[in-house]
Amino acid sequence: MYYARERAVGLIYTTYERGRHERPGVQLLLSDGRDLSGFSAEEADQFLQPLGETGLHYEFANVGQLARDYQRGVFGQAFHNARVLLLARELASPEPPAQ
Repeated sequence: MYYARERAVGLIYTTYERGRHERPGVQLLLSDGRDLSGFSAEEADQFLQPLGETGLHYEFANVGQLARDYQRGVFGQAFHNARVLLLARELASPEPPAQ
C-alpha cells in the first residue's frame, strides 16, 4: 500500500471484522516501523493506494510480536517489493505537462 498522507509505503499486516454486512478493516505497518493500526474499509479506500502483491504472508499475533518482527527484519523484503511496485507505477504514469 501507499499512504500518500505520509508519502510512505506500508504493509497490511492483518484485517479485522467490523460487523455483519460490513467490509473488513485493515491494520497498516509503515516502512519506518510505525503501526498505524486500523483503517475502516472506507478509510482505506480514501487514504491507501494499492500497489500489488509484495509476497508477505504474515500471521499477526499481537503488537509486541509485530514490533519484534519488524526489528528482526521480517518485513524487509516485502517493503522492498512495495517500493519497487511504487516506482514502477510512478514510471508508468504519464508525466505532467511542461510549463
